[in-house]
Amino acid sequence: MTDTNKIKENTTTSTIAQDSSEMFDTYKHGVLKVTEGISKFQPQYAQSISNLQQEYLQMTKQFVDKVFAAQRNWAASSNVTSTSTTIPTSIYAPYADQFRRQSNEITAQALSVFDTSNQLAINAINAARENVKLYGKAMDAVTEFNNNVAHAWSSFFSTEQRHQYFA
Repeated sequence: MTDTNKIKENTTTSTIAQDSSEMFDTYKHGVLKVTEGISKFQPQYAQSISNLQQEYLQMTKQFVDKVFAAQRNWAASSNVTSTSTTIPTSIYAPYADQFRRQSNEITAQALSVFDTSNQLAINAINAARENVKLYGKAMDAVTEFNNNVAHAWSSFFSTEQRHQYFA
């Protein structure tokens, strides 16, 4: 092979490598730009979801207050206390106490269930976050391995050897 052919081949190889490098850089830049664009909206989504949840909870509290106030007003304004429909206190007092105890127990148990399920959900989210970190580390290891294989392969076949075997 003449020196002129070697120079042309090196120039061609260099141009191909440069074009390839620019192509990868362009693609990488595009992917990073899209990722950055998506990441700008994530805090807004999180805030919007949080605002929706707060609004829903506030509306629920107001609804419960209004429903029970209406029931209390109805009971107070009706003829429930007239002599013909009056139930002696001795009959309903034990049931009222039992109802209060059971209602308090149900409320305590419901709160315990909510606490447990919320803690499980938080633990699942934290585990998912840790898995994302592990996935990133695995991708780093795979990338390093592939780079080492490519470098070893490239080193094994020098330019002269490639011409000898593939020319």
